[in-house]
Amino acid sequence: MTGVGMVTSMGIGKEQFWNNVVNGSSGIKRLTKFPTAHETYCGEISDFHFDVSISDNRFRRAADISKYTLTAVNLAISDAGTKTLDDKDTALVVGITHGALNYAQAFHKSLVMEGVDDISPIHFSDSVLNAPAGNVSIGFGIKGPIHTLVGGATTAIKAVMLASRMLSSGVVSKSIVVSSDELNELSLHCYSRLGIHTLSEGSGAVLIEKEGKITGTTPYCYLSSIASQCNPSNPCATLHEVINQCLEKADIGPKDIDLVMTDSCVPVKSDLHDIPVGCIIPLSGNAFSLTVILHIIVSSLAINNGAIPKAIIRNGISISDCLQNVLIYSTEEDGIASAMILSKCL
Repeated sequence: MTGVGMVTSMGIGKEQFWNNVVNGSSGIKRLTKFPTAHETYCGEISDFHFDVSISDNRFRRAADISKYTLTAVNLAISDAGTKTLDDKDTALVVGITHGALNYAQAFHKSLVMEGVDDISPIHFSDSVLNAPAGNVSIGFGIKGPIHTLVGGATTAIKAVMLASRMLSSGVVSKSIVVSSDELNELSLHCYSRLGIHTLSEGSGAVLIEKEGKITGTTPYCYLSSIASQCNPSNPCATLHEVINQCLEKADIGPKDIDLVMTDSCVPVKSDLHDIPVGCIIPLSGNAFSLTVILHIIVSSLAINNGAIPKAIIRNGISISDCLQNVLIYSTEEDGIASAMILSKCL
């Protein structure tokens, strides 16, 4: 991983984001984007000026999720020192959970209330689920494989898995993995009825390059292993198996893991209970796939800086002075489990 970029309620760009994570500065505040959503607290993006990062007028009317994605990717490639992506040697994998719900809602309302002659084509073109990926490919001239994965929290890890497979097979030498989401009033109401009250929005992007093909700065860390499975009949066993697969592929044991980053519970049948467990949801709110890509970014920065931020630790375990390996995993209710291990550069 050679570059990171993020647009979040906790900061835009790695310096602001990392400082707020270290200091435990919350990005959760009372929602102002939707006036009718009274007393709702979320990780809403504020002080975001798209024109500062992206001057391309083609995207001035794009949905928020596309603007967040374009900005995060721009920050990631700048952070990596990559000069160009306009070739067939770069892949793009975007993982999203909801997409541009605000534009989809506006399009549907116009269609029902005003008829087909008065609807905005912009609302339709940017509301499709692969619009963020399409806008990024257009904006940065990416001509390699472009994929959009749609799903829950594990989608971010699956996106990294797809990108890493294209790297290892020689299809490309670098891949951009990005996950994004935007707040929507209707979805806020629906999730609140499910007991999920504090949502968030934004985008996180990482640039992954094949070893030996790195063109920019020194990598933040290495991707040691990654695994994903689906077994609805036994979700607990699925997570346990996925973690064991990652440990085996990385040729390490549970005692070699210095930090666990997860939005899920620690599995009972594991040796991870004496390891610090981190999560940024209490500081940023939950954005499902976006939250997991932010866990990947936090892990990369922690490995690179040699420090685990105390503010994200949820289980009170003392933090080690040495940070070599970080395990990141996530689960979904239908028995999906995905995990990966990031390791310090040798």
